[in-house]
Amino acid sequence: MPAGLLWKGEIEDGAACESPMGEVRYAIAGDPVAHSLSPLLLGLVHARILDLVGAKELNLQLKSKHLVATSHIEDAFAWGYAGSVPEAPNWAYTNAPFGKFRTSGLLAKAIEAGMAVEDADDRFAPVGEGAVSLASQSVRIDSKIRLPTGFLNKEIWMNLTSPLKHQLASNAVSAIDDSMVHQSVNALRWDGQGWWCAGLDGAGVVALAQHFGVSFESKPILSLCGGGGAARSVASTWLAAGGRVHAATSRRPLPEELQSQCTASSKNAVFGVNFDAEIASAQAPFILNANYRPFEGDVESMLSSMCVPSLNGRWMLVAQHLSCWATLWAPHLRDILPSIDLLLTQLIHAEGLLSTYA
Repeated sequence: MPAGLLWKGEIEDGAACESPMGEVRYAIAGDPVAHSLSPLLLGLVHARILDLVGAKELNLQLKSKHLVATSHIEDAFAWGYAGSVPEAPNWAYTNAPFGKFRTSGLLAKAIEAGMAVEDADDRFAPVGEGAVSLASQSVRIDSKIRLPTGFLNKEIWMNLTSPLKHQLASNAVSAIDDSMVHQSVNALRWDGQGWWCAGLDGAGVVALAQHFGVSFESKPILSLCGGGGAARSVASTWLAAGGRVHAATSRRPLPEELQSQCTASSKNAVFGVNFDAEIASAQAPFILNANYRPFEGDVESMLSSMCVPSLNGRWMLVAQHLSCWATLWAPHLRDILPSIDLLLTQLIHAEGLLSTYA
């Protein structure tokens, strides 16, 4: 193991060693990314854990956050190695370049506003047995790959969005799930020694369904509209959790190997997801529309618009972001991550602060 890459509490030459402070550079890459709330979510989760356990125990600093506007996976990795982008895009929530003074200052204020909210909004409360932590969700990644049990001193975390999710196919990246097989990668981690990846959109949707009382013991049916990377992740993970899938009409069908397994009827579907916003053919009592855009209005109107039965894409964004932390980036912290309803509440309040400046 290279010098300086020891984890807290490991032993070298018979003596206990303390690791240096872990540092993470983060980016979300794809096109478009100007409307992404992922950097704000990253800051909120980090601040929450820091508040719970303290800086020494957490041992992680967020060194920088970036938006990488690109249609090519090679550019995303180029950012990972270079640490910068030629031209930072304007962030939709500040109308200013991301990473520059105005946006960085307002992002810090937004995280502070979110952290001032200590309790989840009652309207976001889990239903029935959904009142459990993310740690108890039924889907876990059964991987033989050993992830670090702490943070190394130079880490890189990335989220991928369209059109990059289907572009990653490399022996230099170790997948901890079937995301490269299904071309549905949405999360990457460089731990100082190698690249790891996963497709966690599906894990987020499963956790979200459980939040709304769906039990996978009853083999629940998901109605799914879409065939892109996120839809493939959702179909694969829902099936792996023991559920069944109805493939609703979409402009882009699922690949044959998944389509052949998605033969359930929509008649008894309990949850639906629309990734194809134009057709939006999913049918169920709860419908998640995966897209989201900046809000208009005050915080109360924002909170009210998030209520069921039509779920704003922020629900999925929050759930899959927590799955990234719990599964790939920091699995050793999964038991102290915020709940879906708390993080969503904090996100809305943080976004409300940004809207007053935009």
